[in-house]
Amino acid sequence: MKTPISSFTAHRVRHGFTLVEILVSTVVLSILMLISLTSLESMQRSWKSTRVRVEQFRGARTAFETLSRNLSQATLNTYWDYYYTETKSNVPPVNGSTPPAGYVRQSELQFWSGPAREAVAATADQRTYPGHGVFFQAPLGQSERHRGLAALLNARGYYIQFGSDEARRPDFLPEAVTRVHHRYRLMEYRPPAEIATANAPGNAVYTKPDVWFREGLATSSRVVADNIVLLVIMPLVPEESLTPGPTGQLPDPWWIAPVYRYNSRDAFNKDPQVDPVSVDVLNNIRQGTQHLLPPQLRLTLVALDEAGAARWAELSGDEPVDLQVDAKAAFTDPSSKQYNADLQSVKDYFQTRKINYRVFSEVITLRNARWDAQTF
Repeated sequence: MKTPISSFTAHRVRHGFTLVEILVSTVVLSILMLISLTSLESMQRSWKSTRVRVEQFRGARTAFETLSRNLSQATLNTYWDYYYTETKSNVPPVNGSTPPAGYVRQSELQFWSGPAREAVAATADQRTYPGHGVFFQAPLGQSERHRGLAALLNARGYYIQFGSDEARRPDFLPEAVTRVHHRYRLMEYRPPAEIATANAPGNAVYTKPDVWFREGLATSSRVVADNIVLLVIMPLVPEESLTPGPTGQLPDPWWIAPVYRYNSRDAFNKDPQVDPVSVDVLNNIRQGTQHLLPPQLRLTLVALDEAGAARWAELSGDEPVDLQVDAKAAFTDPSSKQYNADLQSVKDYFQTRKINYRVFSEVITLRNARWDAQTF
């Protein structure tokens, strides 16, 4: 006998998703996945861009730190000695009867900063050697013959030079495989302590004063970082150390280098001509800043990333560019207003050409700077 089917069981129907519901769910899921993938791709692109930017400027940052660290150790080993008016030095006159005019600072070392083209050679071009250079001595302990002399005195120098990388390329790498790169580079002049050049007996710092940094410049220089296009050096006096002048007004912090030029053998640093010690009719000696280190330096370094440097080289046809002229940034007036204006002109120059750049700037203190009360 068949069991009768109840009316409830007969009318019970199992419902599923309709085609429309499945399509709507699929569309919603696709949108969510698209949003997630887009966000993930954006994050990856941003992270990659940040990593590339950091890596591109890592060399410039390391070079800036090296420059700051070595400059802060600059020294002159200044001492006091007699000054004779007749000989304009500490050497007494032949007759030996004239007494010295007084005591002045003396030093056989030198600190020089200013336009790099003036330091490199008399015929150097600003396009090839832009911005400023600096040359000094510091106890950095570099020697080719001895070890364990951490306080050994070394000459150092930093400047920017335009050139190719042919000398640094392996001989087996043909130009057809890898193109020769023409770039601006931060160079470090680092002769060993024993001798600054093979063409002069002894250390050129002592045997060739005022031009010692030109001796062996090509053979004793190495590349510190690529794509460094500008170096600006501004000697300063701390504002808290300034004292009112005869008119009662405080001098500007950059008064020791009114045109960005500083020579420790120059009394006033107003022009390339070295001003010697002067003695007035009252026998007062005016030595100015001679044989003194600047207390502080404002260092400014402008670097490009490799893509930007390649674009700039393409625009210039692999030829050097007179950046200071083209950007209208002379860097001859160290006043705060003009310095900021010149730096902004450089930024505008690269922004207009869509070249990625970065500016490194810092005020460092030269710990061996010794200033007497008369200087201020």
